[in-house]
Amino acid sequence: MTALVGHTLTAIPIAELQSLEPEVILTRLEASGLRGRGGGWFPAARKWRAVRVEGGAPVAIANGAEGEPGSFKDRYVMQKRPADVVAGLVLAARAVGAREAIVFLKASFDAPAAALERALAEAPAHGLSIRLQRGDDGYVTGEETALLESLEGRRPWPRPKPPLPAAVGLAGRPTLVQNVETLARLPEALAAGAGFARGETTLVTLWGDVRRPGVYEVALGTPLRRLIEDAGGASEPIGLVFPGGPAGPPLTGADLDAPLHPDALRELGTSLGTGAMLVVGASACPLAIADSAARFFERESCGQCPPCTVGSASLARVLRSLEQGGVRPRDLRDLHEVAGFMTGHGYCAHCRVAAAVATGFAARFADDVAEHVAAGGCARPDLRHPNPFAPGAPERAAVEAAVLEQLR
Repeated sequence: MTALVGHTLTAIPIAELQSLEPEVILTRLEASGLRGRGGGWFPAARKWRAVRVEGGAPVAIANGAEGEPGSFKDRYVMQKRPADVVAGLVLAARAVGAREAIVFLKASFDAPAAALERALAEAPAHGLSIRLQRGDDGYVTGEETALLESLEGRRPWPRPKPPLPAAVGLAGRPTLVQNVETLARLPEALAAGAGFARGETTLVTLWGDVRRPGVYEVALGTPLRRLIEDAGGASEPIGLVFPGGPAGPPLTGADLDAPLHPDALRELGTSLGTGAMLVVGASACPLAIADSAARFFERESCGQCPPCTVGSASLARVLRSLEQGGVRPRDLRDLHEVAGFMTGHGYCAHCRVAAAVATGFAARFADDVAEHVAAGGCARPDLRHPNPFAPGAPERAAVEAAVLEQLR
């Protein structure tokens, strides 16, 4: 496992790929099995075909609005492989029939914007109009329909679905919104076809209680334990791991042989998400981490959906009371009731993921919950109480510094 330094396969020149007919591109994409790296791991070919069948005047958008705590892999790939991002966007636009494309970044992403501007200036557009646009720095802006709202000059709030962007997207047009890492992998996927899945890799941002935080390219299916060890190991015995950051509940230190694969992790009740893998040492109180995660979901709720806004605040209140004292047994019943309601509501995944993380903690660390309830808070003075999901947290600052060093 090594930091990504370039593409690993270019069996067909980019120019030749860009001359392929749309149906050939889609057929090769289907054969490759490439899935989106924006968090959902949805098959890219299915998403593209859904746009193409709509006809009309579609538009293709590269989503570079990375915002998950601890995640830097998209900024890494935009700065290290901007030409591949642009080439992938051109191919995607050709496949869905778009004559217009947009690269969307957050306002603060100066270095990725500069790298992509250079790549756009140097790349043949093949008759495609491509522009770069920057928007709000808020976390929710990365959600594909919130991104569309931002592009249309409105507050970046997720849209109710259906309709999906494939049918009604930017200005009512069929729209493909695809993550930048996915696009950067597209030339390789089209060149390899059915062979792409053999040894397929993904980018992971490793952070937390690890000796060498940073962005790593890892073969799908690699055991979590090996990933951590190959990156220098943990700085202390491991207490829990979030394979996808706040995208799903954590696994415990007993689950380290689980494979880094979206399907395998889903079976374990969590998610690979964007691969923002947080490692937390056993010296940390797990309910302090639960409190940190709940505060993140409360803080980043955009305020549009009452089930999410009120629900995330309720979950945060209960988990904060568990950690600091004052929780009542009925509060735990409320936590599960609120989470159950949140699971089926909200315009985007933020609502249901917040619920899943809260209930996942309650289930995986039931003994710790019971001890905190009985003691009226954490009764172990030997434990740390970190807040890794907070803006400016030392863990987040450390991985950002490590990635900046990788990019030099």
